[in-house]
Amino acid sequence: MSTVTVCGHVALDYIFQVPRHPEPDHSIYIQRMEKHYGGGAANITVGISRLGGSSELVAAVPADFAHTDYGQYLQKQGVRLRVTPFPGDLPRAYIFNDPQHRQITYFSWGVSEHLPRAVPEAETVHLAPVHPDFACAMADRASFLGFEPGQDLPRYSAPQLIQVLDRTDLLFVNQYEIRTIEKMTGLDLDSLARRMDVVLTRGQEGCQVHHRGECTVIPAVPATVVDPTGAGDAHRAACWAGLMRGLEMEEACRLANLAASLVVQQRGAQSGLPDWDTLLRCAEQNSRAEKI
Repeated sequence: MSTVTVCGHVALDYIFQVPRHPEPDHSIYIQRMEKHYGGGAANITVGISRLGGSSELVAAVPADFAHTDYGQYLQKQGVRLRVTPFPGDLPRAYIFNDPQHRQITYFSWGVSEHLPRAVPEAETVHLAPVHPDFACAMADRASFLGFEPGQDLPRYSAPQLIQVLDRTDLLFVNQYEIRTIEKMTGLDLDSLARRMDVVLTRGQEGCQVHHRGECTVIPAVPATVVDPTGAGDAHRAACWAGLMRGLEMEEACRLANLAASLVVQQRGAQSGLPDWDTLLRCAEQNSRAEKI
């Protein structure tokens, strides 16, 4: 694969630190608020590009996006923009973190609601969280399909989800998502793993890789968490970057775990994304630490 076409959201992240998540009908004061570049698809394309891979971004954006600070930033990062302009605003994510790094996110779709109208041709595709109608159309056009339903999973109907899964080669899910997929489709993890490669992320327990009939558990890399936003996107980016360099799935996912551990040590989904040399250097340091 020479280029990964990543489809999904470009967004602005508003990240809030709160002392605790309030109960219904209660209020809480905000200790800290920051605005960062975000959107799952944008985060992944930036991550792939920083790691030396070739990525392109398919998304719905406001009409003047290419000339905005965010649009110009993405291009400077080496991301090829295959975006379609529509009237409206960028999606916005309002992310609330408590001291235990538990997150509650509210997402406003903005122009992403229009994405089903813009379905391009592509070879290697990663479907980040995206409109289900678009996912179904894009799945029919991809030669190799990676699928990450993510927070948009509740928007899928069972037939839509089955349609995309029938064409998926590489599935990225967490434990909640795999349970939801089983409830919606009747397909459990074992059934899916017989049909495609599956990377199941398990938080502090690392990830479980189902590849060619084998299951490998890859431990997480210890990290001092500052902000968990974007950890999953960094994981996807590093996995793709490793595969593009010819690594086996398990080794690519080891680097993916490491990339996720680096991102959570800074605020914002893109702030801590490493380049390839940094990732390898950290991998070597981590390997030495494990032997001590």
